[in-house]
Amino acid sequence: MQATALSSGFNPLTKRKDHRFPRSCSQRNSLSLIQCDIKERSFGESMTITNRGLSFKTNVFEQARSVTGDCSYDETSAKARSHVVAEDKIGVLLLNLGGPETLNDVQPFLYNLFADPDIIRLPRPFQFLQGTIAKFISVVRAPKSKEGYAAIGGGSPLRKITDEQADAIKMSLQAKNIAANVYVGMRYWYPFTEEAVQQIKKDKITRLVVLPLYPQYSISTTGSSIRVLQDLFRKDPYLAGVPVAIIKSWYQRRGYVNSMADLIEKELQTFSDPKEVMIFFSAHGVPVSYVENAGDPYQKQMEECIDLIMEELKARGVLNDHKLAYQSRVGPVQWLKPYTDEVLVDLGKSGVKSLLAVPVSFVSEHIETLEEIDMEYRELALESGVENWGRVPALGLTPSFITDLADAVIESLPSAEAMSNPNAVVDSEDSESSDAFSYIVKMFFGSILAFVLLLSPKMFHAFRNL
Repeated sequence: MQATALSSGFNPLTKRKDHRFPRSCSQRNSLSLIQCDIKERSFGESMTITNRGLSFKTNVFEQARSVTGDCSYDETSAKARSHVVAEDKIGVLLLNLGGPETLNDVQPFLYNLFADPDIIRLPRPFQFLQGTIAKFISVVRAPKSKEGYAAIGGGSPLRKITDEQADAIKMSLQAKNIAANVYVGMRYWYPFTEEAVQQIKKDKITRLVVLPLYPQYSISTTGSSIRVLQDLFRKDPYLAGVPVAIIKSWYQRRGYVNSMADLIEKELQTFSDPKEVMIFFSAHGVPVSYVENAGDPYQKQMEECIDLIMEELKARGVLNDHKLAYQSRVGPVQWLKPYTDEVLVDLGKSGVKSLLAVPVSFVSEHIETLEEIDMEYRELALESGVENWGRVPALGLTPSFITDLADAVIESLPSAEAMSNPNAVVDSEDSESSDAFSYIVKMFFGSILAFVLLLSPKMFHAFRNL
């Protein structure tokens, strides 16, 4: 099922009463949103950008030319500013997954995650079961997840790191003479995207750039967050008129590729024999059905991303072998292969003695780098015969990375367009679901199916190992 056919979201579990509200520019920082559909992978070529059906051409990623010497950054910045009205109040919205900050947050966080129809994609007649299934999985899964978070200090550091990235991007923009409020919106925990959007409206932002902190686009990450934004903006007359640019993916940016190559090159030098080290890219996986049935470009973009990084390393004289695998698979369905755990065993058995893990999907440290890679996968690799293990840190606050994100914001400002029409008619598929008789039939047969599935020992075991 296509992502566009999904319902507009879910009501996140928000029991906490003392959570911090997302701070505005005067309080902390703000982050604008940019939505760019990259149709070509060359660094400096013209890119096609789509925004709610509107299509036009622009040299969004002009920084590539500044790297190669075709134009200076000042010229690029001047061009961007010339398209922005002086009175515009610019906002930047950083999007991220979010994570539980305490062990008590784990179960409600998991509920919010699995209640997302872009995470568990139920057939349309059974989407009303989303909350029930999410509750079941989150309760069964919580004890094991708590063990993982306890091992990294009792909670996720993702919010703290994302706040620091937002502050750094704001400062980088200021250094380039761009005043902007930078906001943080999390998909499944505080501060929720909905909260950030309300602060954007309260601050009367007049031009917004949306920047998901996922280098590669997937319907389960960037796509899910954009779906929420489109729904929020469509329903609000003020927000519907705000020009918005959304950067859908940025793995092909020269600054990002160079930053990744810098970190890999540096970590290779920690080995006694850097040339013998296998560079092991571990990417977050997605179900195969997302790619084959829903048209998710994630796998293709990930492979292109690895090619670009390795091309840059080769240009620097780094000729190491490399391998790409996918981690974090859950549930009974097939995910993208090869699987990280299986590949690690095979590499160890085949005689690979030195391995450098690269968490290529993540720009911040969190449970999947600190616990899954640093603990589980490291132990598995050593048990399988690998003798020397290293791991490239997430980009975090790497200056070249932060500067490149700030440049992306500036370059995208001229492309901002109104995201949605508040008076737009809902999709015919949505209106179809309002038919009372059809709804009753779906409830009846869907409930029978859910009862059978949830009581199945095989399904219970699969969910317990999510």
